[in-house]
Amino acid sequence: MYRCLRKLKNVGLRQIAQRRCLYTAGEKLHGYTVTSVDEVADFNLTSVELIHDKTGARHCHVIKDDSNNCFSVGFATTPRDDTGVAHILEHTALCGSHKYPVRDPFFKMLTRSFSTFMNAFTGPDFTMYPFSTQNEQDFYNLLSVYCDAALFPNLNKLDFLQEGWRLEHSDAQDITSDIVFKGVVFNEMKGYTNNTGYIFGQSVLNGLLPSHTYGSCSGGDPLAIPSLSHDQLVNFHSSHYHPSNATFYTYGDLPLEKHLEKIGEVVSKFEPISPNTLVPSEQSWSDPREITVRGPHDPSVSDNENNLTVAVSYKLPTLNDRYNNTALSVVTDVLTSGTQSKFYEALIISGLGSDFAPGTGLHSYTKDSYFTIGVKGVAKDQVEKVLQAIEEVWNEVVEEGCDEVQVAAILHQIEISKKHQTTSFGLNLGVGVLAAWLHGAKPADYIQLNTHLDRFKELESCGNHIKDLVKEHFVDNQHKLTVTLVPDEEYGKKLGEREEEMLREKTSQLSQTDKEELQKQASELKSAQDTVQDMSCLPCIQLGDVPLTSLHYPVHSTSIEGVPVQIYTGPTNGISYFRCLISDCDLADEQESVLPLYSSILSEVGAGGRTYQDCDLQKMLRTGKFSCSTHTAADKDQIDKYKLGTLLSSFCLNDNLPYMYSLWQELLSKPHFNETDRIKALLDADVAGQKDHITGSGHQFALTRSRSHISPLGELSEQMGGFKQAQTVQQFHSGDIQKLVSEVAGTHVSHQDRSLFSMALNTTPDKVDENLEALSQLLRGVPDIKSGKDYGIISRDIVSVDSVNEFIEISNLGVNFCARSYRAVPAAHPDSPTLTLLGSLLSSKFLHREIREKGGAYGSGAMMQQQAFSFFSYRDPNNLSTLSVFDQAITWATQGSFSDEQLQEAKISVIGKLDAPIAPGSRGLSEFSGGLNFDQRQAFRTGILNASRSDLQQVAGLYLSGDSPHGNVVVGAETETAKFRDLGYRIDTFGQNN
Repeated sequence: MYRCLRKLKNVGLRQIAQRRCLYTAGEKLHGYTVTSVDEVADFNLTSVELIHDKTGARHCHVIKDDSNNCFSVGFATTPRDDTGVAHILEHTALCGSHKYPVRDPFFKMLTRSFSTFMNAFTGPDFTMYPFSTQNEQDFYNLLSVYCDAALFPNLNKLDFLQEGWRLEHSDAQDITSDIVFKGVVFNEMKGYTNNTGYIFGQSVLNGLLPSHTYGSCSGGDPLAIPSLSHDQLVNFHSSHYHPSNATFYTYGDLPLEKHLEKIGEVVSKFEPISPNTLVPSEQSWSDPREITVRGPHDPSVSDNENNLTVAVSYKLPTLNDRYNNTALSVVTDVLTSGTQSKFYEALIISGLGSDFAPGTGLHSYTKDSYFTIGVKGVAKDQVEKVLQAIEEVWNEVVEEGCDEVQVAAILHQIEISKKHQTTSFGLNLGVGVLAAWLHGAKPADYIQLNTHLDRFKELESCGNHIKDLVKEHFVDNQHKLTVTLVPDEEYGKKLGEREEEMLREKTSQLSQTDKEELQKQASELKSAQDTVQDMSCLPCIQLGDVPLTSLHYPVHSTSIEGVPVQIYTGPTNGISYFRCLISDCDLADEQESVLPLYSSILSEVGAGGRTYQDCDLQKMLRTGKFSCSTHTAADKDQIDKYKLGTLLSSFCLNDNLPYMYSLWQELLSKPHFNETDRIKALLDADVAGQKDHITGSGHQFALTRSRSHISPLGELSEQMGGFKQAQTVQQFHSGDIQKLVSEVAGTHVSHQDRSLFSMALNTTPDKVDENLEALSQLLRGVPDIKSGKDYGIISRDIVSVDSVNEFIEISNLGVNFCARSYRAVPAAHPDSPTLTLLGSLLSSKFLHREIREKGGAYGSGAMMQQQAFSFFSYRDPNNLSTLSVFDQAITWATQGSFSDEQLQEAKISVIGKLDAPIAPGSRGLSEFSGGLNFDQRQAFRTGILNASRSDLQQVAGLYLSGDSPHGNVVVGAETETAKFRDLGYRIDTFGQNN
């Protein structure tokens, strides 16, 4: 049935194309008036803009031949304080509505839908609720839920307490226990307080545009969130979440008329209002300003005193000025993109800093756009030199202009980005359009990129356009802010003390009756969280709608110069995609540890007769992506085997095929590993960003570490990309750079054997032969040693047969990341689909309630991945209690304490992920990288659909029992170390030389 519907819908695309020309400005449709119709040849789409006659709600519909249909409703939300009211409202609105009065319908729909994306965002001046799906019925199910959640939410007090903040006894059952702050958003934002990049970016925005909403923190400051009341939240909703203040966006191949009919039924229930959410343009300053802010110190850097971040930000034209924003985007990209750019040379190559400052680049999501340029890793006595270097670059451009080749490289990047197809194009377009649209710009003007680029090229051809732009917007611009962030070893401690002081102030005012009321409130919240609800009001896709067979994109294989090549031909939009896997099945231990560094260095150094800057420029001129990375993959058949390799990847416009392969030939045959200054700069940048990377993705690092204790692949993954790899980078950074160069060069020698190569090609049918000829020429330059090794298969003994408990300390960490992993099965094992289904069931039906709703963590889950079954929590205020929840989850699953309906919904969720769209440039990659082939994927799908309650109970008992070896890992603050040491946990510390 599903297949037939898809075929019928595709046949109807011709009718949709014909319908485009029938929409005309002034036309009336379901209570709307069409205001404009614009064909956008750049992206082969049509933009139809409308306004709702009664309420003034705006609607933009993008007609495009894409079955991944998208929807969003957005509101201008303009808070004037740091309480996080817009952010907390975003969460609370999704906790139940008039039509769907169940707790958390948003998360419930994740398992009742085939959605390819569901989420919500809070920006500096907007809130957006987007989704996408390939199923028509699912689209209208989700549209109904989203519209009701946004416009008719219940906004219950208990939901506000859960999602926002509350005071509660640390032991909710013990009135004598300590009172603490709890709440999902409160803990989410505490997770940001240790992230230097976030602190710096927020400081720039607040300082550069201070007079209205941008002077506030829309996400919420944990020290201000507890001043927000439930009444203030409700009032904010009534004044901001209204059709008169709304923008609706739809995209894809479904008909506009039905969208308008469904949405119109909802918005027509409102009377028009004047929302008063207009953000004024910031009044320009007559003199520049400077601020200094404090931030967390970085334990991966030895000298934090000389690890300052310095940047200058400039207020630029409003978003309504689409041309100037486009032109300035090109100019600033020319000056910051690539190692040959003027700012990179002046600030990084010069040694003034280790990498660009967070947020460097053009920001086009606020009423007044702005540009930031700066560096991190700056010595105290070099700050003035940084500022002077920035001014010198601007003056140089005014005098000399920009290099024509570098301008051409940026324009090429724009051209290829328009042709490069992604499965999230519709969503990205909707998010990109929203900010300008809310501030009065016409969406089609945002999309019509070529019009503005053509004007830029024409004006620049006269010779002085870039010079004039830079002089007006940077050299003569007095509205500029210099921000210096100074690391403070006491930063985390001081924040903690301020929170404790605020808590004491609030609790000191509580009477005994108040404390009893808190206990009663906690009991009511727990009762609401534990209540089993009737979900029948929520729409749900049925398993009968699930196609029995997986989508299949056939590939065929050939051989060039003895190297196997997998080929997919299809609608790649004039682009060819190339990938090469080089087996690393026989590396020495020291080479394995350096392999990630080798991969990151290989594609960043010079080659042949070109310096690294020359190579970088050629990549930008000729390709859309050019990268090298370490590739690990679990063997799909055997538990203690895996594949390890180096993955080369690039794509280009078909006209540039010879250039792309020539670049690879130069890098493979004559890389410049003797460019030690370049390699040192790469290490500087890597180390400078380590802490933010780890704390931003702490659950991933915890998961990787936990798997390292129960399988050889887990141990390898920790070495390749976990804490161990971070420590390896630190050691080389503070050690002998020549030793790294020697090991990198030795690793490269091991790759000079084309019998270890395998390749994949995604292109259009007419370009296959041209690609194969270029590949043949490339391979002739690589020796054919014919070692006879089985590609990438590595077998090792189990690392440990005992369970391991470990605590990893990171200074200034305000939250925890918890993980536990059990040894499981390979992907092709009959129990793999059942364990995958169990992960989905536990995530949505148990862990979400216990860890997020009750525990206040930002996220949690369970998954089957890399031959392991894992649990995790993300930005979690708890640690030991979360590990206890993992135990409870296993008991819940083993005892079969779930309903048949919950099992069915878990199946829908897993199948939805299996059927996610795949862009033409990525089709066939599963087979190429050693994943399941079509028959195995089909068996996996059948296993999901046929799994029974007893099957899930059986695998839970078999693989997750108390006797099963597992790794527990908690990543947390130094204040927790003593507790875990007393419990017998291994203790490790993330930091310099560890």
